[in-house]
Amino acid sequence: MLVLSLCNKFCPDKLPVIPGNRIDDGADGEIFTITNVDDKVIKFGVLYDPFDSDSIHDKNYNNIQSVIDVIINTQPRAYVRVFSQGYLGTYCRDILYGRQDFILYYYIMEKLKKISEDERKVFHSILCHEDRGIKKDYSLDELNKILCGLSLGLDFDKDAVMLFYSDIKEAPLLHLDLHTRNIMKDDTNSFKLVDLERIKLENENVKA
Repeated sequence: MLVLSLCNKFCPDKLPVIPGNRIDDGADGEIFTITNVDDKVIKFGVLYDPFDSDSIHDKNYNNIQSVIDVIINTQPRAYVRVFSQGYLGTYCRDILYGRQDFILYYYIMEKLKKISEDERKVFHSILCHEDRGIKKDYSLDELNKILCGLSLGLDFDKDAVMLFYSDIKEAPLLHLDLHTRNIMKDDTNSFKLVDLERIKLENENVKA
């Protein structure tokens, strides 16, 4: 994924910051440090036209934009703090089978740190949906019993995990990819969900 290369080619004058080092990437974007800024990072994202619809990538971007607006304005505790976002434009490139439209965008968020291996194991047990397709939806009492058992062999802050789990349930957002790779920690060791492209509003009437 070379989204910054696309930005430098098609819209270098629209970049809101000077990107530093690339620290992560995924299916729809790249995350960079920001030159001379220690506590924030920037994600450059891309949405490609899938060819089967002229408007699907526009609709997808509108959903992303709406979700990020809600996060910026309501700052739900379970989610990474986002400070700003922006649309960089719609462009076209030549590929093997013809021409393809794509949207470039960005958002600036707080800089987080990775969770520990023990914390990864805890969240894999209580949140990840990949085990046999089972959706995990525990009551707080059930979760407390599970965490008490896990604490016998793993090092983690049970209260912080309980609070994070409760915050996920209370937020007006539904994360569609609850996976350990999308959970990080802030400077206070509070857990945060990232990968904002994998979120939808639980209630379409929620206002940003």
